[in-house]
Amino acid sequence: MGYAVVDVETTGFAAGRSDRVVEIAVVLLDDLGRPAGEWCTLLNPGRDLGPQHVHRISAADVWDAPTFAQVAGTLARLLADRVLVAHNLAFDARFLAAEFGRLGVDLAVDGLCTMRLAPRFLPGAKRSLQACCDAAGIVLEDAHSALHDARATGRLLAHYLRDGVPAAPTVPWPRLPGDDVAEVRRGHATVVRAVADVPLGQGDLVVFTGQMAEPRDVWISRAHAAGLVSQGYVTRATRVLVAADPFTLSGKARRARAYRVPIVTEDHFQSMVVSLHG
Repeated sequence: MGYAVVDVETTGFAAGRSDRVVEIAVVLLDDLGRPAGEWCTLLNPGRDLGPQHVHRISAADVWDAPTFAQVAGTLARLLADRVLVAHNLAFDARFLAAEFGRLGVDLAVDGLCTMRLAPRFLPGAKRSLQACCDAAGIVLEDAHSALHDARATGRLLAHYLRDGVPAAPTVPWPRLPGDDVAEVRRGHATVVRAVADVPLGQGDLVVFTGQMAEPRDVWISRAHAAGLVSQGYVTRATRVLVAADPFTLSGKARRARAYRVPIVTEDHFQSMVVSLHG
């Protein structure tokens, strides 16, 4: 039977509402906890990426990544007939159930949680993955990368298995159609963005989106000082959308693309402002 160790990175905590999975990893283990394969891909959530400072995934990374719907069949086949394992299983299970639910598949996701098992096998240790790995003598590389977290969780389970782990049910994962989809890993983005050459004029409308390197109020003040007009939403009259990440999937960016409004970085916008003064 074996185990399927899963980790997800997400746009936030609201699995049943607007938040989505942006990266998922599966590490397969045999009955003794030995590695038997792994799979990991970024996912295009169709929305902004949430706390990018935590998961460090850029919008360019997910631009050409598959959606959850496109990988659901592959994922279900990987998880079939194996005990699901995660560190803080409740979190990962909520997101898996929500993502499959959006496809019309209702699942009661259950399995083994290495965090909940920690008091039994690592008495006195704190419950975070890092703390449990430290207590078990396991190196956790690149935390908040789904694949590295899943690998570390798998090693943690193998550590527990030496003393015996309680039985757990398998989940009746659905049989979904579709061929396997190529994995898209971090750092392999091939999207090249053409930089828009947009001259600005007095009174032009500009919109800002995302968490800038400098506070948004600073950029709005600079825009006003240059004779530009800042507004909080994109219309067909918007001259440019200034984004912390020009590949952003935010609502403002989607509307800007629909209206063919150029999206520029803050550095590019600064050079445009300088040219306006010049």
